[in-house]
Amino acid sequence: MKSYHITAVDSKGKTIEDIISAESTQEMIQHIKNKQLFLLEYKEGISSSDSITKLKIKSLVVFCRQLGTMIASGIPIIQSLDMLQSKADNNKARQIFRNIYEEVQKGNTLSKAMQMQRGAFPELLTNMVVAGEMGGTLDQSLKRMSEHYEKEQKLNNKIRTASIYPAILGIVSVAVILMLVTFVLPTITNMFPSENIPWTTKIILGFSNFLTTNWVAILAVLLIVFVGGNIALKINSVKIQFDKLKLYLPIFGPLNSTIYSARAARAMASLYSSGVQTIDMLETTSRVLNNAYLEDKFFSVVEEVTKGELISKAIQNTGEFDTMLSSMIFIGEESGSLGDILNSTADYFDNEADSALARMIAMMEPIMLITLGIIIGFIVVSIIQPIFQMYESIG
Repeated sequence: MKSYHITAVDSKGKTIEDIISAESTQEMIQHIKNKQLFLLEYKEGISSSDSITKLKIKSLVVFCRQLGTMIASGIPIIQSLDMLQSKADNNKARQIFRNIYEEVQKGNTLSKAMQMQRGAFPELLTNMVVAGEMGGTLDQSLKRMSEHYEKEQKLNNKIRTASIYPAILGIVSVAVILMLVTFVLPTITNMFPSENIPWTTKIILGFSNFLTTNWVAILAVLLIVFVGGNIALKINSVKIQFDKLKLYLPIFGPLNSTIYSARAARAMASLYSSGVQTIDMLETTSRVLNNAYLEDKFFSVVEEVTKGELISKAIQNTGEFDTMLSSMIFIGEESGSLGDILNSTADYFDNEADSALARMIAMMEPIMLITLGIIIGFIVVSIIQPIFQMYESIG
């Protein structure tokens, strides 16, 4: 299927720009005629199946909330999809929604049409749509997923916001240190004989000379490390070890464990409440954690549950999730209210993640400021010492 960027006018003379997916130019023109538009010009793009990329969480929230609301209101799904794609807030989402609309028109189910979009939709969402179609509760499944992605988006925003201050402070610190080392210190020390320069100043000067004479090589090494690291992370065994490290880092490790526990609880709650089978629920949950190490651990969870073990016990045996998760799941299994327990557990971990982020920022700020103060203090002492020595020699 090809994509066409078209410019047309309607019966009132209003200019309309849109992206239309069609098998051929003739089909695209017929589609425009059916909409009672007059084609002015068009530009053929690459195949839509090749250009599809993963939708952002914001687009997923809009898709689930609006489509679920329209279906619950009794609007036919084809009409709902047509309205949805016409109101998309960006061209990528509009193209994907248009593809789904056309596939459903051809007789495919919504879940099948979503699966045909080459990874644009998360597996969790497509599985929820399958369960909703089978149980006749598609609107409820979409509503649950809109709430799920809204909470996921809020958590991501909080993590992003919490990272801004340390990132800015780190960049400014490096810039100040480089300026002092490469410009200020050499300018001052050039006024003094080399034999009168203290050892602290010589250390900083040596570092300054190394930076100024080898900056090209340093940038090349950093680039190689960055590119090589990205390539290495595509190797499954390396990716597993890297993701495992996230759980054992000081300060960040417990926070990541809380976030992954919240994500697991939220995914299982959504799937379980929609009637997804236990094994499918666990397999899907493992793939939405975005952690290769925990996904690998979940293979043992699935295997143990398949043999008759409780979900709570199997998760506890991994030793990687917060103990509260397995404890709450056990209560849900014993009381027969696993779905409600999972939802409340996810809310608990969301609040814990907020508190952990606040504590992390509170700890990082003084640590970074103290470290910056020590480094800059050492540089300032290295600048002042030769000046004092000069005064002493004059005196």
